[in-house]
Amino acid sequence: MKRFMPIALVLCVLSAGVLLAQTEKPGADDAIVKADRALAAAYAKGDTATVKKMLDEEFTWIDSEGILRERADTFRANLKPLVPMTSETKITEHKYGKVVWIQDNIGNKYAAHFWVQRPQGWRLLHVNEIDARPSVPGENSRATFTIPCINPCKELPWTPLSASEKAAIEGWQDQESGTGRRLMHMGDHVWTISSNTMKPTQTMPSNEPTKVETPTADRPFISTTPAVWVRTWDFGDAVVAIMLQPTWGGKPYWSSRVFGNHNGFWKMEESYHTTIQAAPRMQAVPMDSQQSSKR
Repeated sequence: MKRFMPIALVLCVLSAGVLLAQTEKPGADDAIVKADRALAAAYAKGDTATVKKMLDEEFTWIDSEGILRERADTFRANLKPLVPMTSETKITEHKYGKVVWIQDNIGNKYAAHFWVQRPQGWRLLHVNEIDARPSVPGENSRATFTIPCINPCKELPWTPLSASEKAAIEGWQDQESGTGRRLMHMGDHVWTISSNTMKPTQTMPSNEPTKVETPTADRPFISTTPAVWVRTWDFGDAVVAIMLQPTWGGKPYWSSRVFGNHNGFWKMEESYHTTIQAAPRMQAVPMDSQQSSKR
């Protein structure tokens, strides 16, 4: 227990960084990385008392099967980290003011840890884990008809409770609207990782609008996946968001994201997509069929 006290003290006095202060390979003395390692050690030793002190009161954990659990249930389920902390573990750290995002990775196993600064110090708010596996042939299909972007571009089952939350999600809606501004809303370090990502690639940001492919009869416009459940946390110049999103022809997934304020222009900084493995595959229904069913 005593060995974790210095880390707790450091977390209480650590000041927030700015959005531009981001680190791909953190230094050995980085306080949040030390906390992340200490938390892994506490889980490995079964030190529940230390774990509870380091988790936020609103903590949630999405495991690699796509099951979301709240703080109390993570202990009832006796969850353990998917990615062990070893000499082979690759650690990536990105700082966004009062939010610090850390990724632990070994092989095809990934874990995103969302650390946030609370009045009492730094706490782990959210974990999203991915055990990547190759996609199954025929697992996802493309619709043969137009799917307009109503949800999430124009409406969501969610109401912003702060100016930052409103601006962050509006930026994401603009990003996904199909108007060519997608890359403009991408941060400098975005690695979108999903349950079928075998070779992660980084999305390169751009300040210029991108060309929009004109829909054709053979390749109609298909909206980005909608959101049927949304929760956000406001940390000033950074917003953390979790969404439940169905797909067109595949299984629904949980998305965990960080949005950052760049001088009033909000960008998506991190994005993890974990498939709900026990869910059925979902398919889009043409708009005219939906209208007919309501008559």
